[in-house]
Amino acid sequence: MLSPHAPRYALDPLPQPVTTRSSTILVLGAGAAGLSAALAAAASADVFVLARGDLPASNSALAQGGIAAALDPSDTPAAHIADTLIAGAGLCDEAAVTTLAYSAPALMRELAAAGVPFARHGNDQFALGLEGGHATRRILHVGDATGLAVTGMLLAAAQAHPRITLLAGWQAADLLDANGQIIGLLARAPDGQWHHLLAQATIIASGGAGALYGLTSNQPTALGEGIAMAYRAGAEVADMEFIQFHPTVYQTQSGAGFLISEATRGEGAILRTPAGGRFMPAYDPRAELAPRDIVTRGIYAAMSRAASDHVLLDLTHLPRTVIEAHFPTICARLRSEGLDPATKPIPVAPAAHYLMGGIRTNLDGATNLPGLFAAGEAACTGVHGANRLASNSLLECLVFGRRAGLAALHTTQALPKPKLHSTSAPHPSLQPPTAWREQLAALMHHAAGPLRDGANLRAGSETLSPWPLQASPEHPEYLTAANATLVARMILTAALYRQESRGGHFRSDFPQAHTHWQQHSILRNGRKASRVHLLHPDPTLAHAAD
Repeated sequence: MLSPHAPRYALDPLPQPVTTRSSTILVLGAGAAGLSAALAAAASADVFVLARGDLPASNSALAQGGIAAALDPSDTPAAHIADTLIAGAGLCDEAAVTTLAYSAPALMRELAAAGVPFARHGNDQFALGLEGGHATRRILHVGDATGLAVTGMLLAAAQAHPRITLLAGWQAADLLDANGQIIGLLARAPDGQWHHLLAQATIIASGGAGALYGLTSNQPTALGEGIAMAYRAGAEVADMEFIQFHPTVYQTQSGAGFLISEATRGEGAILRTPAGGRFMPAYDPRAELAPRDIVTRGIYAAMSRAASDHVLLDLTHLPRTVIEAHFPTICARLRSEGLDPATKPIPVAPAAHYLMGGIRTNLDGATNLPGLFAAGEAACTGVHGANRLASNSLLECLVFGRRAGLAALHTTQALPKPKLHSTSAPHPSLQPPTAWREQLAALMHHAAGPLRDGANLRAGSETLSPWPLQASPEHPEYLTAANATLVARMILTAALYRQESRGGHFRSDFPQAHTHWQQHSILRNGRKASRVHLLHPDPTLAHAAD
């Protein structure tokens, strides 16, 4: 099976004129991973940080849940590793998980010392929460707005740093290369002017792709555009079939998704059918605290039996003081929607939440392209395997973002003027369909949602085949559509390629996991899809023939 073929550049024709600016390190994305990378690199280099929207908007800032770290005296990093490997359904790279778990305790103490107000018992002990998939309490929280607190601290540090330049409202279009190395980005400034932003090393930390599915817990800009840029340039992309659907998302009156944190179930919330019956204990012995992929499928089964588009998340048996203390943001938002969670169950359904796959990296964020690094949800480090363990995502951003920033400092290369040569054939139309976002969301939910099969995956791919993968420089929305279409094609291709069910990827025509599929799936622009064994120390290792 061939990986999707994409033209080298998303813009046709390439924009003119273009202004050139240079820095030592260039970071695409201003969430937890991007800011961590920038702060690490800025200790000895000048850094540009590009943000697509206004600061501090990012998926990191939206994260309600906490950060996992073995800080309780009865807990250990080894136990954290074990829980992560179980949730990852046999597809985690243990070296990456070990790096994550053993880095966590000291990093959390460092964040606390820097001013992140983690909940505590008294003045000296962290108040650790419990979430699904964890065998013990190890989740640090700042109420139910942990991501905003952490991202806010990192952003303040970046804004105060004399060697970091924050560029908000910029739209990146493509990676630039010369002499076989990535040397920066082609990007549009808020005033519409195009720029070549050149750098010794470029770090993509642009986030995931949940917004492809419409109803999501993500920012509406989370369309995987950084992944699309890397793919067009020749970067290896891994495990794109593994999409985590958060089990409990509330659809607001405006139609947007609002995540109801995993921590609610950790504190005792119960899932019920619309008629009020509890169903998860019959589906899995861990009930509401099973890993997210299992809870999601349990909810889908309950919705199917009840012919309903939702189930109920019930906190009404908990004391109001507990609900208010632990979930102030959730309570305030639901009350603005006319729902008091202390007296009425919350209607919820699964929605796209997290991408386990992404740009394939080693433990230092390096990709197969010299000069290009990746971190955060845009990267596939191997930490999450086939299913992310709750509260490992912010931790991965912090740990591997910092590692990528430090590793990027060792990249030294000349920065010649890039020579851009479009190799694409003319396309009859560079315009996406009208209402492309809604059409793409419906297609992705039907073809590559929590329940999949080969027929729907093939039909989805065929539907997308006439959609353009290039755009005119004069139309920013068309560029976004081209990127989103390419990422959607990658997801569909990877999901069709993996003929088994594992973690966040469930196919009704291949409902069992198989040992010979216990490998990462690899896509590379226009090349044959392939598999690579686990525990890879270097992304340039040869792939398994397939």
